[in-house]
Amino acid sequence: MLVLRRLGIGAKLVAATVLVLLVAGVPIERLAARDMEAALLAEHSPRAAVDAALSRSRRAMLFGMGAVIVVAVSVGAATTFFITRPIRRLTRFALAMSEGDLSTRAPLRGSGELRQLARALNHLTSELSRSIAEVRTERDLLAGILDGMSEGVLVLDRDGRVLLANRALRAMASLGEDALGRSVIESIRNAHLTEAIQLAGQRDEPVDVEVELGRTLPRRLLVRVSRRKAPAHDALDARAEHEGAPTEPGLIAVFHDVTDLRRLETIRTDFVANVSHELRTPVTAISTAAETLQLGALQDPDEAAEFVDVIDRHAKRLRHLVDDLLDLSKIEAKNFRLALADLDVAPAIEHVTQLLAEAARRRRVTLTVDAAALPSARCDRRAIEQVLMNLLDNAIKYAGEGAHVTVQARSVDQQVTIAVADDGPGIPPHHLGRIFERFYRVDAGRSRDLGGTGLGLAIVKHLVELMNGSIEVESAIGRGTKFTVRLARAV
Repeated sequence: MLVLRRLGIGAKLVAATVLVLLVAGVPIERLAARDMEAALLAEHSPRAAVDAALSRSRRAMLFGMGAVIVVAVSVGAATTFFITRPIRRLTRFALAMSEGDLSTRAPLRGSGELRQLARALNHLTSELSRSIAEVRTERDLLAGILDGMSEGVLVLDRDGRVLLANRALRAMASLGEDALGRSVIESIRNAHLTEAIQLAGQRDEPVDVEVELGRTLPRRLLVRVSRRKAPAHDALDARAEHEGAPTEPGLIAVFHDVTDLRRLETIRTDFVANVSHELRTPVTAISTAAETLQLGALQDPDEAAEFVDVIDRHAKRLRHLVDDLLDLSKIEAKNFRLALADLDVAPAIEHVTQLLAEAARRRRVTLTVDAAALPSARCDRRAIEQVLMNLLDNAIKYAGEGAHVTVQARSVDQQVTIAVADDGPGIPPHHLGRIFERFYRVDAGRSRDLGGTGLGLAIVKHLVELMNGSIEVESAIGRGTKFTVRLARAV
């Protein structure tokens, strides 16, 4: 029975034909022999003659049946071959299609049901090829959109394991290829994010949380976690629902990088606080002096002159602060237009040193200029004069009485360098990284006493960068400070 089950349709047909002929042939042969024996006995033939006649009859019948069987087998085999050959072709085509080869087509040979079957398989292959092409197009489009997004996207399955992480999120959270299939706590390792994901799995509305990721360069990320809306349940969900087991939907988390926004908010808050603080001191001094004059100090010429001097000094400080704020706001808003040209910086250095010569004399500071035989630099005259004015004014103020301030200009490697150096007390190393920030002071009390606004070096840095140059500072405690401005040489 096992061998019979393994036979094909054609083999079964041949076997059935042979069996039928054998079963039918034996009774036929016996009937023929019985009839012949009866006939011979009726004629009173000798027994030997009867046996010989029967033997010849049996041989004739056996040869006849053998010939019939051979013919039947041949006809059955031929019929089977011609019937099963197109079926075998369709079977090979179906196997190729199941293995992913959708370029082949079933041959439309023969007629009837086999031709209709071949046509149906070809139609199925065409539809399947079209569906796969559409799915691939949508997949490539979705992958392109996800990789082109500046927001990070994280897709999780029902068990909270990572299904997808786009390029932006990989950069934000430093994720590798091994993150796929792992849980969030294993791949990202942030407790607040893990809590938000767990909470979103229990609620219908999205969950928002702000987290900090990264160690070397931390990033502030605003994350919205919500349930993933699928177009239909998969087979696993359907089976779980049928069995009455609860199903948890997948989750999707979108990460917005708010690092720069938070930094700008901090800068804005600090800026407002610093400006308020800087304005409070001169305004209070002017208000107090004016109130004192109104209460009777005007009657005393000496006191009146002293309070008028206070008002004048703090009014000038206010004017300088407002001017610096306006200049800085214009520069940062890109409204400060420069006219870059090939200029000789030596006249600008000489002009600024002449303007500050009286201030240096009052503080007994020696000014030395070394700017001979310089090539032209690519810069703006007004901007370079303001840069030199701020640098030299700071050097004269903070170097201390009796100090030496040097302005040295040189041509080095297709650049014109202008160095402003002093031999004052110097700047502690931990302040150098923030020296160009707005309102940042090394010694806040001393700076205010000297009339500094805390904006000069910030303006200097912006102006130098607008002229496509750079500025750097070198300092050591007790050995002075040196600011070096580098500008491109004129072509």
